[in-house]
Amino acid sequence: MKLGFIGVGKIATSVIEGIFNTKINIKEIILSPKNRQNTNSLRNKFKKIKIAKSNQDVLDKSNWVVLSITPKVGKQILKKLKFKKNHIVLNFMSTIHNQELKKIIFPAKQIFKIAPLPMIKYNLGPIIIYPKNKTIENFFNKLGKVISTSNENENKKLWVMTSFMATYLEIFNTAHKWFVKNRINQNKSKEYINHLFRALNNELIKNSNYSIDKMVKEFQTKGGINEELLMRAKKSGIFKNLNKGFDKIYNRVK
Repeated sequence: MKLGFIGVGKIATSVIEGIFNTKINIKEIILSPKNRQNTNSLRNKFKKIKIAKSNQDVLDKSNWVVLSITPKVGKQILKKLKFKKNHIVLNFMSTIHNQELKKIIFPAKQIFKIAPLPMIKYNLGPIIIYPKNKTIENFFNKLGKVISTSNENENKKLWVMTSFMATYLEIFNTAHKWFVKNRINQNKSKEYINHLFRALNNELIKNSNYSIDKMVKEFQTKGGINEELLMRAKKSGIFKNLNKGFDKIYNRVK
């Protein structure tokens, strides 16, 4: 397989690093030339990396093509490129959906909307795929946990949670900064919070069929400190605003 990338930002770089952490049989990875810092770094790390002369050169040399650019850039540059009928196109763009993309990159018809996350470089994290396809799923199952759907509306809703990463990290950051403000060593702070979050996530993974509402209740004691912090968070409107945020993101994605 010759895999081409139009756009070599953080997500594309993470996917490429994830590929080389696996036993996926890649003949060559061809990168668009614009982001020289990332492309040169990848070429220095991996022998199978080639830097194309242009975006069209990427298409001409690849049979699988990854579109890892912003929707705005995609609308500007893709209509100028000549795709082949037999190209398999992996669409990483959040708000350009497959039906719209088909019109832009005709005659290419095999289009799959994919949502990898930066953790893919460690072969971790969910990977949303639409529509279902065994070949595409088998490829990405080596890179993380594939969650695929044949329903486009469901796919759009799953994409909403890709917006949750920075917010999740800011929760960690808030706890960390409180520790540091109160003179806890930075390394000790990170170590404690890392293990706390890992253990809580493990509870959810190990008890995946258990009611999360019940779990929330079981992790607080009446009159205890977990109950108090949760109550204060609810009163501040954090969770209502988070739900409103998800709704806003969904309206943007769909």
